[in-house]
Amino acid sequence: MRCKKCGVDLPESYKTCPLCGEKAVNEPLKLSVTDYVPYSKEPVREQETFAKEKTGFSLEKLKAYFNL
Repeated sequence: MRCKKCGVDLPESYKTCPLCGEKAVNEPLKLSVTDYVPYSKEPVREQETFAKEKTGFSLEKLKAYFNL
């Protein structure tokens, strides 16, 4: 099975594309894959961003930066 709109290969059990909702057509697969991972039903969460730790200014760091 294949989605004409998205162009993704789908397992035989899928009748509609889980990404766009378009009807799947019976075409040869582009990739030969033995195992399929099901698409998640939940929306993808945004990645957490971590605040960069600020380091204090020191003369040793300045000397190391300029190789003094």
